[in-house]
Amino acid sequence: MKFKIISVLLLLAWSPLLRAQIDLAPKPIDSLLPNAKEIVRVERIKIRLNSNTEGIYSYRKVVTVLNNNSTANTIYIGYDPETPISQLRANLYDKNNQLLRKIKKEEFEDYAAVDGFSIYQDSRVKVLNLNHTDFPFTVEWEYEQKLKGITLALLPDWDIQRYGTAVELGELSVEVPLNTQLHHRSVNIQLNPVVNALKDGYQQYLWKVRDLKAVKEEPYSPHYEQVLPQVQLAINSFQIASYSGSMSSWKEFGRFMASLYQGRDELPLELKNELNTVLNGAKNNAEKVERLYRYMQGKMRYVSVQLGIGGWQPFTAEYVHRNKYGDCKALTNFMKALLNYANIKAYPVAIQNTDEAPRVFDENFVNDPGFNHVVLYVPSEKIWLECTSTNYPINYLGESNSDRQVLLLNEEGGQLLRTPVLSSKENREYWRAEFRIDAEGKVENSARADFYGANHELYRALKESLAAKERKEWLEENLHLALESLDSLQVNYQKDRAEASLSFKAALSRMGSRSGKRWFVPFNPLNPLTKAPAKAENRLQRVVNRKAYVQESDLSFTLPAGYKVESLPFSDKKLESPFGQYEVKVEQLGDKILVKRRLQIEAVNLPATEYTAFSNFYREVAKWDGTKMVLVSDK
Repeated sequence: MKFKIISVLLLLAWSPLLRAQIDLAPKPIDSLLPNAKEIVRVERIKIRLNSNTEGIYSYRKVVTVLNNNSTANTIYIGYDPETPISQLRANLYDKNNQLLRKIKKEEFEDYAAVDGFSIYQDSRVKVLNLNHTDFPFTVEWEYEQKLKGITLALLPDWDIQRYGTAVELGELSVEVPLNTQLHHRSVNIQLNPVVNALKDGYQQYLWKVRDLKAVKEEPYSPHYEQVLPQVQLAINSFQIASYSGSMSSWKEFGRFMASLYQGRDELPLELKNELNTVLNGAKNNAEKVERLYRYMQGKMRYVSVQLGIGGWQPFTAEYVHRNKYGDCKALTNFMKALLNYANIKAYPVAIQNTDEAPRVFDENFVNDPGFNHVVLYVPSEKIWLECTSTNYPINYLGESNSDRQVLLLNEEGGQLLRTPVLSSKENREYWRAEFRIDAEGKVENSARADFYGANHELYRALKESLAAKERKEWLEENLHLALESLDSLQVNYQKDRAEASLSFKAALSRMGSRSGKRWFVPFNPLNPLTKAPAKAENRLQRVVNRKAYVQESDLSFTLPAGYKVESLPFSDKKLESPFGQYEVKVEQLGDKILVKRRLQIEAVNLPATEYTAFSNFYREVAKWDGTKMVLVSDK
């Protein structure tokens, strides 16, 4: 599902744009240059709420782009029929702040903001690519946009800085009627608004910042909202179509979201008759849940339609039954209706589906939560259901939904929960492989691998989504082997468990490298750890690694005729740390070299002072994974 949450810069001029020279200091303040990719010279945002149904969001920005690492030379503006754009203008200036050209509104390209699953969506985006590389240069732009519907309910936050962005002057002004309660908080910065009573019956909240140095992005950092300064906003009450809602608490927001599902779970008679057959003989509720989940998976497909409040409100269960498709919220509502028919209570759960670090919620402050997906929770059985998947096992949400805060939607009030963690115990892979090396350097290889938890998802997708030829092509490109041919390829998964398997036979053109009489053969050619966290002096941010997993392998190398072992890298090696464990054993039995390897990576959230030790552990693993056994010719 894609909620219609539009993250945009919405702009209004406080001064005319169309001029030959911009009114700025000749160059940015020198103290703002370190770590900066761009410097915001001026940013002014103004929000004026006319009522709890509509408002105006205005924005003006002047930014000096310092180098090619900046993304500020591309402008994105999202909109839809309820939030049209007006007064759109832009100018481009050289390093001396002299006007290079006036940018016409027509130069902004206009795209439908749809995903690959949507058949129709009314969100759009205007994009301007400046394609200017004579650094430094300055771009100035402004426009105005209506706030209405979901965009009003989820007031845009003020992201004061991005990574690599310094700020000379920033200002946020929010004007609300005196009877409107504005919720706000500052994050990662000590910043309080000046509150002014305006003559027209409005109250103004005004925030200002000056001379903020750029924040350097660091590897393995927390979610950016735990690092970068921000002002978060929410209004106490809002109105979308005929639905009233509140952002005063998660309980109230969850109650509003649940109200959008009311009356949309009625099932037609012919479906009820079909469900009677599906449920016949089920011994308990857990079995009923599984039968109905499998029924839904076999009948429905994921297709998204996002229009107006439909970004939050699902299609009716009858619509999904008749058309055999729906987006995540519609399929979740359909599954909820099936369970309700079986007298099993289940609740939609709003979630942020992402492979990156998810947002961390403040239990006492509600703002745009970034929800973009919905799953289903069955409390009585403690079962989670990913309703958009046609092949996931029951009670498996997938890595991009695991271990994050979510909002259970209940007409009696929302509730913050946390989805299950996928630990190293669940996320495993086990490889068995033989490498038979001949004297010419070619290798016959046979391998089998079993994958579990998050590690299995790729292979389930390969089996389900790609034809056999495409699967083979993908593996040929992604295996760490010098393939001449790939044969007897099998990819399978277990329907009822988070497990998958891969097996193949391969002919390799080479193994390692040769120099004179010596042959250098890697002891772990299948899945070596090759990338370690970059070194970082004066680390500032906490160290966060979210994925835990275990890799195990049993490998056998048959020596080529005429060669013997000159040296092995080690007989055994063991590393232990809070970040993970690594163990490898190498031994020779006749003409075979046997390698047993085990790598366990732990999920961590550590102080910045631990980063060097964290990085060093990975570097040690990469070093030992990269070592080679040395064979020597007896000729």
